[in-house]
Amino acid sequence: MRQYFNSAAQAVLAIATAMTMTAPAWAAEAQAPQTAEEPAQVGEIVVTARKRAERLQDAPLSVTAFSEADLQQGGVRDFKDVIGKTPGVSFSGAELGQSRYSIRGVSTTSPSPTVGIYLDDVSLLTTTSAFSGAADPVFFDFSRVEVLKGPQGTLYGGSAMGGAIKYVSHPPVLDERSVDLAAGLSTTAHGGTSYQGEAVFNLPVVEDRLAIRGGLIYREDAGYVDNVAGAPVVDVRTSTTPAPTLTPLVRPSMSTRSAKDQNSSTVVGVKLSALWEPDPTLQITPSAFHQVYRQKNTGVFWTNLPGLQSSFRIAQPTRDELGVYTLTAVKSLNGVDLTWLTGYVDRSVQFDRDYSFYIATLVPSLFGFTSPNASDSDTETFSQEIRAASSDPSARLRWTAGLYYARQRNELDQTVQTLGVGPVLGTGTDTVYHGNTVSRLTQYAAFADLTYEILPNLDATLALRYFKIEQSIDTTGDGVLNGGSTRGSARTKEDGFNPKFELAYKAGADSLLYASAAKGFRPGGGNPFAVAPSLCQADLAALGLSSVPVAFQSDKLWTYELGSKNQFLDRRLTLNGALFYTDWRNIQQNVFLPSCGFSFNGNLGAAEIKGAELAFQLEFIDGLTVSGAASYTDAKISETSPGVSAKAGQPVLDTPKWIANAAVAYRFPIWGDGAATAKLDYQHHGSSLRAFEDSYMVATPAGPVAAPNATQRQEAYDVVNLNLQLDYGRWRYDLFVNNLLDADPLLDHNVVSGMEAAVTLRPRTVGLSVRTRF
Repeated sequence: MRQYFNSAAQAVLAIATAMTMTAPAWAAEAQAPQTAEEPAQVGEIVVTARKRAERLQDAPLSVTAFSEADLQQGGVRDFKDVIGKTPGVSFSGAELGQSRYSIRGVSTTSPSPTVGIYLDDVSLLTTTSAFSGAADPVFFDFSRVEVLKGPQGTLYGGSAMGGAIKYVSHPPVLDERSVDLAAGLSTTAHGGTSYQGEAVFNLPVVEDRLAIRGGLIYREDAGYVDNVAGAPVVDVRTSTTPAPTLTPLVRPSMSTRSAKDQNSSTVVGVKLSALWEPDPTLQITPSAFHQVYRQKNTGVFWTNLPGLQSSFRIAQPTRDELGVYTLTAVKSLNGVDLTWLTGYVDRSVQFDRDYSFYIATLVPSLFGFTSPNASDSDTETFSQEIRAASSDPSARLRWTAGLYYARQRNELDQTVQTLGVGPVLGTGTDTVYHGNTVSRLTQYAAFADLTYEILPNLDATLALRYFKIEQSIDTTGDGVLNGGSTRGSARTKEDGFNPKFELAYKAGADSLLYASAAKGFRPGGGNPFAVAPSLCQADLAALGLSSVPVAFQSDKLWTYELGSKNQFLDRRLTLNGALFYTDWRNIQQNVFLPSCGFSFNGNLGAAEIKGAELAFQLEFIDGLTVSGAASYTDAKISETSPGVSAKAGQPVLDTPKWIANAAVAYRFPIWGDGAATAKLDYQHHGSSLRAFEDSYMVATPAGPVAAPNATQRQEAYDVVNLNLQLDYGRWRYDLFVNNLLDADPLLDHNVVSGMEAAVTLRPRTVGLSVRTRF
């Protein structure tokens, strides 16, 4: 039953991205202690992509980083608000907590993600489903966000095969007593008014020994989709006339709900951390982050209705609660830094949806009945990492080695009722489907990353991770739409190695060349639904199957990359580029069975991905900066296999060939001691394939026929943003217009429930925020 985010102008010069440009760099600040031989200048971003601090331009891999100032500018709320500034990165699922991110074409509809998500080096990955996607922490007191491109399996483990997204919290500061306050107000076209407020404090408790840091954020985002009563439903999967002329069936929705701006939402986030230094060689940091997201109704609208409207019969709220709790200890000892990292992640998603029209596509006679769907997903993950790393950045041999353990339990419980249908069917119950899936995963790993200076300015890196993964899945299903009572279970075990090889040549103080080859891996597992074979017989036969596979296999890839990072004109010009090629085998893919409403995970064959990225940043005159970046990705299915719908030669899903951005920023003095920064940025997202199926079946008076799938492709779209920032000492004012041209692309466009439905970007939003520090 599955359906499917302040120095003056010289600061600009120092900020550069690896392979793609960062977000606004003129306001960025150094974010961490620098351990490379050349110290970071004020305004430069320091990253920990390789689990050691280094200047962004010195890291021999493709990384895009957003500083704390970047994350506080222009009304950004979560990762999807900066994704347009990161070429090579795309997503599906526009709502918070429902996203599926992909990097450089490593994209599938399988529930196992291809991009690792981390908060302070603790994995936030869970088994995604039609009812939960990637965890999306709201941007709140982060020192930076790093986007790592290419396989990151050696240091970050399985499922980071396409790359990783790292959220880095602002740590407590021992010698700083401060309170940061912020408030914001904005209005959205076709919608209402949004509000945001946050407060963060840093308090030394024991001089040079103990400090605590905590904060609270509250955000209320206005909705912009209206629900109207009694609107017509255009069922494109049912025709009132035989082929070749297909006339979609039109009938009243039978909805009595009228709700304006129904998709409003709130986010509440709380954080608390401490830093204890018993002596100068030991740091102990416990931390807690808790976030609760509530959306009153889904943002799905029907494309047959004017504007952004739907006509659902019942409310469709979502509640997504995320807790991340960590304990980190770092001990410096005789040239070695020892790190102990314990993490516990708890995520709960409650997801209510109107399945009335979806059920009617399976059983047309049930159109007059209302069918609520309630799906609850709970995930608990415990992880432990112990690692040691050399602390001398000038040594010929620099190394990191460690051990990792994680245990995760996930439970999905789903109930679909068709109200009043019990007496009609003679079942004595309105529950037409109930399913429960419990999955468990345990993984062990040992890893090492060794870098050796084989010649002056020439480094060679060898990294290796050994992993062992054990999984189990137990499923039960019942109800007339399940074909009666069913049970299923699967047990899988896998182990193997993820290597990485790299050469990096420092041609000069501001020029770096590198080449790398890295393996990525994603574990297989059991399928989450116990499906009666007779129920989906026609769909299975069309795929050459007699039953739903009990399990699916792991997939693997190799990525080869050649890159260059350069700064010229006394660092007034930054120019970075990369070429990459990926050979992806045994790709995991979700396969939907339309006649019975179930889906399963299969392995579709192989894909080849070829691409290039180029980015520049130039200060023409003092205060005037122009930047831009573009990525080209040619990702195609090269081999297919029985049991899946993909065809050789088709593009990989959700992968635009072109993603690009450009920005112009000008910083200038204003009255008093103030300074202003005006910025215009443009983002282009190319078209992409949304589904492998080029047709869907339409019921006609003469029998079912195939009709072209008008929702198969995601069309290209462009977004323009404006921002004016005013700085007056400890006060900062931020005026912004996001989505200036009110772009409204049809995202996640589908006909799963008969009618054409989609979501879109937040319409044009005009706002003001104020920040201050005491």
